[in-house]
Amino acid sequence: MISFISHLSFEKEAAKLKRRFSHLDKALESFKMLCELQFHPLDPQQIIAPAKLHRVTQNDLQSIWKVELAVPELKPNQFPRVWFAVKGSNIAFLCIVSHIDNYSDNRINQTAIERVSDIF
Repeated sequence: MISFISHLSFEKEAAKLKRRFSHLDKALESFKMLCELQFHPLDPQQIIAPAKLHRVTQNDLQSIWKVELAVPELKPNQFPRVWFAVKGSNIAFLCIVSHIDNYSDNRINQTAIERVSDIF
C-alpha cells in the first residue's frame, strides 16, 4: 500500500488551483490510483505514458518526478503539472502549477528539490 503525503505548500497551491479548476480533486484522486500501480514497491507496472511522466532527479534515497495531471475541463496544453517524490512506499506531493500561470520549469524543479528535504 502506498502512503501519500502532501507538503504544506503543495496544499496551498492546490487550493488556489481548485478555485479555478473544479475537477482538480477528482484528477488528483485518479492520479493516486495510477501511482498505486506505477510506483508499487514490489510489482511496479508502467501505466502512465512516458511522455506524461518525467524524472526530475534521483538519488539513493528518493526520486523526484513531474507529471501532467489530466483534468477533464482543460485542454491538454493547460493540464497542471505536479512534482512529487517517491521513496519506497511513500509518495510526497511537492508542487503543483499550471501553464496558464507561465511558470519557470527550472525554478519549480529547484523548489521541489528543496521541499523534498522537508518531508524525507
